Amino acid sequence: MADASTKRAPSESAEEAAGNGTGSLEELRHLILAPEQEALDRLQQRVADPQSRTADVSDVVAEAIQLRREQDGDNALRDALAPTIESSLRESVRKDPAAIADALFPVMGPAIRRSILETLRAFLESFNQVMEQSLSWQGLQWRVEALRTGRRFSEVALLHSLVFRVEQIFLIHKKTGLPLGHAVAPAVATEDPSLVSGMLSAIQDFVRDSFHTPSDQGVGRMNVGDLDVWIEHGPQGSLAAVIRGIAPHDLRDRLAETLEAIHRQYAAELERFDGNTGAFQSVNPILAQCLEARYKQGAPRRGRRYVWATAGVIVLLVGGWIGWRWWQYHRWSELVSTLREQPGIVITSFGREHGRFAIRGLRDPLAADPAEFVKDATLDPKSAAFHWGAYYALDDAIVAKRATAELAPPQSTVLMVENGTLLPRGNAPPIWISDLKRRALEIPGIRAVDFSHLAIEDTAAFGIARHEIMNTVITFPLGSPELSAADVASLRTVAPTLQHLFVPPDGHADTILEVVGHTDSSGAELINESLSQRRAEQVARMLAKLGVPETSLRVKGVGTAQPLRPDDSEENRRLNRSVTFLVPVPQSE
Repeated sequence: MADASTKRAPSESAEEAAGNGTGSLEELRHLILAPEQEALDRLQQRVADPQSRTADVSDVVAEAIQLRREQDGDNALRDALAPTIESSLRESVRKDPAAIADALFPVMGPAIRRSILETLRAFLESFNQVMEQSLSWQGLQWRVEALRTGRRFSEVALLHSLVFRVEQIFLIHKKTGLPLGHAVAPAVATEDPSLVSGMLSAIQDFVRDSFHTPSDQGVGRMNVGDLDVWIEHGPQGSLAAVIRGIAPHDLRDRLAETLEAIHRQYAAELERFDGNTGAFQSVNPILAQCLEARYKQGAPRRGRRYVWATAGVIVLLVGGWIGWRWWQYHRWSELVSTLREQPGIVITSFGREHGRFAIRGLRDPLAADPAEFVKDATLDPKSAAFHWGAYYALDDAIVAKRATAELAPPQSTVLMVENGTLLPRGNAPPIWISDLKRRALEIPGIRAVDFSHLAIEDTAAFGIARHEIMNTVITFPLGSPELSAADVASLRTVAPTLQHLFVPPDGHADTILEVVGHTDSSGAELINESLSQRRAEQVARMLAKLGVPETSLRVKGVGTAQPLRPDDSEENRRLNRSVTFLVPVPQSE
């Protein structure tokens, strides 16, 4: 009833108003102001509704912050937002610390390592000061090395412990314990990566269960005999490095950096890993970069000059030793070449044995003594050993010596050998000639005997004169064909004796006096032959001046072919530089 009365009131009032003439005015106002009134009502309702205000602010909050920053309101904006952000971060860490750790893992590692490096640098400085006070023997040795190489003493001390080798690297999925990658150093024996990763995961689980450690923590290092296993943990995976020796601490930084890089590159694959390792085939080259082997770093440039100087001294010493060895070998080679030219000596081998020269060959008993050649060459006889085998040489000079030793010819007879034919020259008693015919061919090297220059001894006066002249020896200085005053006097003394050779009745008009020139073995053979010829000609000219018929003189230079004595001493060489005489005995009819 009340409602009805209420509803009717407007109509009554309208009618009343119409009756009064105001109804039309109200209707007109309603038509004009109704839209604005409705808009104001909606605006009031929106302002009063918190959800509507939040939606409106979210549409412009970014632009508002940017505008505030542009209006130089950084400090005010920071002061306004800092409490809220700090409170939110603190609450988030309290509720789920793993999420924050996983989010900060890629950036916290470098920051922490930088801080550690600064701390370690300060530690090295203090360590250097402490070590500088050390006077131990090892410390002194390291200090000498620091001065030689130009490094700081602390670095040298630490480098002596940096000997290690990373043999294997494992990438293990943290939740499943399956191996995702495996890198092995060369020549390292390996086991199945699945077994190793399973073992490491089992150890990690056992440690967490036994000591109630958080899931993001675990064993960081294990020792297995001579091997160390370093384990670096990450949100989704772990790196295990098998190390032999003592590794530096910066290796753990390398492992951490590698693990961070793998988490950045394979974040999605690690999160969705379902046991299929195909997505991680390219991770092994990244792991291989951690297979490091460090032994001893090289010296800096400033210290290399000592190394080069030492190397230069060693090269000079080795070069000098090699040069001295070569010079000794060269001198002994020349001696061997000289021995090869000697009659009665055959060299079969020459070389070094047990630090000495060894000369092996054959030597006739009548050949020259090699020790005399060693002495003449001023070589040390103790630095060589001779090994001779005995044999009979067939050289004409050796055969002549052998025949002289075996047949013992008289002083009036000279034995010569040419191409195996014995040539006795001079005169001899009949009994010796008979013995010569019987024994000559039994001597090794003699194949025939030529008696054309051998005569039976003649009259006593002729024989005496012949013997005297054949025993006369005119000597000459080394390399000279000129007669000395003493030699001229000797020829004047022997001139009367020659009358018994050329003047009857004791002499024979057809007697020939052979003037034979000789030289010692020094010098070239061609020069010696020419020199011996000139010596014989000089003596022949002097004899002609002294009255010896030139038609009875025969000049002959034999060089070194017919030595009077073995050319093994200075006295014998002096006698070999001479002119001798041969007087063949006229053949009896």
